[in-house]
Amino acid sequence: MDWGVIASIFWKFSLGILLLALTALVGYLCAAVGSLRNSLNSIRNTLNSTESIVNQELGELIADVDKTVQTVNAELPALLQNLSGLTASLQGISESEIQPTVHNIQEMSGALNQSIQALEELVQKVSGFSGQTIEQATFFRNQLAVSLTDIISLWQGVKAGWENFASARASASDSARAPEQEQEETSVSEASDG
Repeated sequence: MDWGVIASIFWKFSLGILLLALTALVGYLCAAVGSLRNSLNSIRNTLNSTESIVNQELGELIADVDKTVQTVNAELPALLQNLSGLTASLQGISESEIQPTVHNIQEMSGALNQSIQALEELVQKVSGFSGQTIEQATFFRNQLAVSLTDIISLWQGVKAGWENFASARASASDSARAPEQEQEETSVSEASDG
């Protein structure tokens, strides 16, 4: 056998194996991109539903807490005023018995004011937490969109490289066939002249 024929067969066999490996790689990449896309859609849907649930639940909680604080604030001055009037009338009767009661009422008012302040701080913290949660969810959603764009760009680069390789291979094949056709035409014309 001629070494050129053996080298040509070896080259074609190696090229065939390479093309099969590239085809498998491209198939795997397509499956991975599809799986990643499904995962990204699932994450996006989860984040959107979580965001709406957080907004709805925290909105209702904040509204309830606001109503409670407003009710307590509205009723507290009247309660304090009633207690002050009662204290004045009872003080006239017996200062020795009412003094401890007044002291307890003042402590209770201070504790109630502290509770109201703590409740208002809780409302502010919950509002801040809701805003931070929404910002973080938006940030993660944007990061996932950037990663998907990078994967699509990579796929387009691989596709363009494959097209260049295929066109270069086709032009090399065409240029290799041209001298063989000229030899055949020359031999046919010599045979017809002879």
